[in-house]
Amino acid sequence: MEKPAVRVLLVEDNVGDARLIELALAAARWTRFELERVDTLAAALARASQGGIDVMLLDLTLPDSSGIQTLREVYAQAREIPIVVFTGLDDDELAFNAVNEGAQDFLVKGRADTELLDRSIRYAIERHRALEQVRQLSIVDELTGLNNRRGFLVLFEHHRELAARKQVPLTLIFIDLDGMKRINDSYGHQEGDRALIETGRLLTATFRKSDVIARLGGDEFCVLLTEGSEQGGEVAINRLVANAESAVASAGRPYRLSLSLGIGRYDPKDPVPVDILIQRADHAMYVQKEAKKRKAS
Repeated sequence: MEKPAVRVLLVEDNVGDARLIELALAAARWTRFELERVDTLAAALARASQGGIDVMLLDLTLPDSSGIQTLREVYAQAREIPIVVFTGLDDDELAFNAVNEGAQDFLVKGRADTELLDRSIRYAIERHRALEQVRQLSIVDELTGLNNRRGFLVLFEHHRELAARKQVPLTLIFIDLDGMKRINDSYGHQEGDRALIETGRLLTATFRKSDVIARLGGDEFCVLLTEGSEQGGEVAINRLVANAESAVASAGRPYRLSLSLGIGRYDPKDPVPVDILIQRADHAMYVQKEAKKRKAS
């Protein structure tokens, strides 16, 4: 039975270089490759967001991005895809920086024959898989499968750097699951865990793959909207509220799944530490929660 093909996304704007890579992969003896090509960073990010890519061959010099910044943007938005940097720049310092920034390997055009390219891609996939298993143990919340606080802080730093370079704002939504103590006391901790898991699923279904979703601990969640205006944050919250109401209507649980929300804005022109940003969003959430309590009484 034929092995499944390794799906390669080549990000390369030079037609000649792309053709050489295509020929090299077609000649591979041990691995069957399926190659797709895009020629800009924007197109690479769009294709990566659709899924179905096993590895990315990334040229660092593209029409809309150049240098190590190209890798940083890909790594920030497509961390699940192993990256092999493939460039005409024979630079040891650049190679070191590329690996340090998240690439699994660094190849120089003109020096990578079929065997080297084949081996580099296969090893990149295996290394990425092994590192991902270790990473999952340290930055993923075991109950919900979302990022935990540590994972959120790591990803926030990546997006903060991108926001600073692009001079674009970020929006953080702080989310609290209402009545968690009552759920645990009335229906047991197993039902409380179910409420947390369903909240995680609701957030995952509501927000974009590029957004950073995390359970900070207990009944507290947050979402970092990686791009968008203030109006974009309001739209996301309205969508979350609508999805939560829909989930309540279709669920067979003895309690209402209710969320309180608050927004914090990160302005790269007036940057603040992430803990201050979380505090601001937490305070806004608390104000909403207290207003809901007064209205209910």
